[in-house]
Order: sequence, then C-alpha cells, then structure tokens
Amino acid sequence: MAKPGILTRAKLAWNVFQGGMPRRTQLPAAMQEKRLPFLWPSFRRGQPQWHLVDFETYVRDGFSTNSLIYSAVMYKARAIASAPLKAYKGDISQPEPIDTSHPLAKLVARPNIHQSWSEFQQQAVAYLNISGNNYTYLEREQREGLPVAMYNIRPDRMFIVPDKSKKKAGVMGYLYVPENKPKRDAIPYLPQNIMHVKFPNPIDPLEGMGYGLSPMSALAWSADTDNEVTKFLKQFFERGLMTNVAIQFGDPISDADVARVRERWTEIYGGTEGWLKPAVLDSGASLERLGMSFDELGFKVIDERSEARILGPFGVPLTVLNTRIGMQGATYNNKKTDRRMCWEDTLLPEIRLFQVEFQYYLQGESGEFVAYDTSKIPALQEDITELTDAAFKMWQMGVPANQAFASVGLSGQLGDVPGGDIGYVNMGLLPAGSTPPEQESTQQGAAEAEEDDRADGSKSNIVPLQLKKKVG
Repeated sequence: MAKPGILTRAKLAWNVFQGGMPRRTQLPAAMQEKRLPFLWPSFRRGQPQWHLVDFETYVRDGFSTNSLIYSAVMYKARAIASAPLKAYKGDISQPEPIDTSHPLAKLVARPNIHQSWSEFQQQAVAYLNISGNNYTYLEREQREGLPVAMYNIRPDRMFIVPDKSKKKAGVMGYLYVPENKPKRDAIPYLPQNIMHVKFPNPIDPLEGMGYGLSPMSALAWSADTDNEVTKFLKQFFERGLMTNVAIQFGDPISDADVARVRERWTEIYGGTEGWLKPAVLDSGASLERLGMSFDELGFKVIDERSEARILGPFGVPLTVLNTRIGMQGATYNNKKTDRRMCWEDTLLPEIRLFQVEFQYYLQGESGEFVAYDTSKIPALQEDITELTDAAFKMWQMGVPANQAFASVGLSGQLGDVPGGDIGYVNMGLLPAGSTPPEQESTQQGAAEAEEDDRADGSKSNIVPLQLKKKVG
C-alpha cells in the first residue's frame, strides 16, 4: 500500500489540529472490536468448561491419605474460622457493630440451618485449598435482596459457562450437576447468585474468570512420593517387603530342609510378627545381608524433603505443625514468630479473598457491610512491652507522651497521660568537646571564692587554723 503524499498528510494534520483526534466510533467496525480486551473462541462460548483437576483424586490420594496435606489444610481452616465474619455499619475504617437481630448479622452468624459460621468457613477453606475454587450459593427471596442463606457447593459439581456473545467477554452463568446426573440435567445459576473465590491461575483461558489453580497441583509429585514411602513402610512391616539376609549351604539341600531352616530361623530371629524370613541358598554356608538398612535408604532425608515441598505451596511453616524439620532447633519464640508470619503472609491474604467477595455480595439497605474480626487472634496481638519500650524511646527524644503512645497504637489502651502533650528534652546531652553547665558553674564559683580569699587574707587563714585545732 502506497504512503499518502505530502498534501494528503498536510490535510490530515490540519483536520486533527482543528477537530482533534477522530472518535473511536468513527473507526471501522473491524477496528472497533479491538476495544474489547479479549474474546472467547467459538468452541468456548456458551459451553461448560472442563475442570483443571480431578477433585475426588485430590481428596482421596491427598487430603484423606497424606497426613501432611490434611494437617496443612485443616490448620488453615481452623485458623481462619477463628476470625468470624461480622456485620457493621458506619465507616469501614471505623466500623460499628450492628444489632444481632439485623438480617445481615443473623446471616453471617448462621449461614444456613445446617451449619454454624465455623463449620461453613472451614468447609470453604478446605474446598479452596484442595481444588483452588470455592463456590457459595446465595439463596435470595428477592432478586436484588439480601440473601437469606448461603451454601458452599462441591467444586467438582460446578461448571463455568462463558458468555455466548461474540462481542462480549464474561461469564454467562454456572451449572450445578447433581450426583449421578448428566450435564443435560444440570441446574443453571446466574452469576449474581454464585460467589466464586479462587486462587490465581496463570494459564486460565478465560483471563481470570475461569477456574483457579489448586496448591495441590504444585505438590502432587512430592505427595505421591511421600505416599509411596509410607506404603513401602506399611508393606514392609506387614509382610516383609524384601529379604534382609540369606543363609547359604555348600551342598544342595531339599525343599523340606529349606522350609525347616527358614522356619527355625524365623522362630528365633523373626520377631513377634515373624516378618523377617531369610533366603536359604545351596552354596557357600555363609550369612550375608542383601537389603539396605533404613538409614541407608535415606528415609530421614526423604521425609524432610517431603515436608518442605508439601507444606511450601500451602504457605504453612513447618514449626506450627510440629514436623520433623520444624522441631529441630525450634523454640517457643521461633514458633511464636512463625505463627505470626503464617497469619501475615498466608492467612490474612486468604481471608481477604473471601472478605472482598462477601462485601460485594452482602450489603444492607442502609449501607451495612461485613468484615472479618481478627482482633482476638492471639498471633496478631501486639506485644505491649515492646510497644511501651518504643514509646519510651520516642519520649526520650522529645516526642510528647500522648503522641508517642498514639504512634505505637497504645493510646486506646492507656488514654491521655497528664502533661502528655509536652515534650521533654534530656539536658544531659551536649555537643562533643563542650563543658557541662554544672561543671562550668562550679569552676566559675571556685574562681570567685579564690578572689574573695585573696581580698580578705585574715579570714582565709582562720578557717584552716581552726580546722587544724579540731583535727589535732
């Protein structure tokens, strides 16, 4: 395509100078479509999307089988459930609790007739950490009214349906497929009735509107290895997985002699369960160890590797679960620090995933809102001694006491201190090389006294004489 000439470009420049840049609506239709950030391909539009993971497999081989996975998920579930969701009014920065008889307060206290808030929240956290997704159905009596009940739905029974439109990108709705039912019998739900909380998924084909990625996807291989090690140990103690010793004879022996030697050896050395059965060979008349010991198999290293690689994706420190590595060199202060770190780095961000969604879907008619109450969490409580020491150091620097307490967050607990609006400076601090005021005044007084003594010599001689007489 030939470039426009100088005259044509001059006309275009003049038109822009007079009328500004052309509006987007004046662009060709093909260029107008580019305004949309993304579009779904035809094979996705209006079609229920396949799940990323097999939820039942993750539950069966992970949560229900592996003790590390169960411990990590349940630690997070119990911890987050200890911070209840409460209803407030007023400014979100300074919330005021509303009356417990308010419908919103009742809803968050008892999401449905079958579950308390603690049960409801623990189930949601378990679903989120196993599948990467949690779906909450909001039951409403009115289309735009406040929900009267909330129910968590099994993630593997919910399917996301992208919008059918060629010019619109979004989620058209959700399909709930009951147990033992085909998709054609699925129950459709509108997006405003389903609260979808999910973990980030970098390869989501729906650009963040699709399924979240489960932490168990990152630790699946490590969990399989840990499960196989546990299975190996179980089979070893159940029926002796390998032959540990062999008894060799120089001459061939009969099957009856082999059975008799093995039975006799097992009777003496096989233990209470008889799990050690030696191999009986026909040559050599010597005893040899064939298998490796547990130390040689490196179970210690394997266990430590599994602990770190399984708990890492969940964001749970090893010390708080009392694992093998976590207990090595662990102290009370270390565990206290790790619990606080777990809350700050893992649990609080996960709580916010739920909170922003609850605040979007649960709003009262007069502006009431909900928020998690973390004020009673022991790991998040401030150390009063440390805060007091920090305020005292600020006060020593000349900061008024009330301002120092407010800076460290203690003004609410201590209130105003009498005289606390006045700053005090330590007079003992002087520039290097200068003479302290007390010493300077002392030197000046001594010089003045010496001059007085010289002016009145008789008086100056009497005092020493009288002192000598008293001493003598």
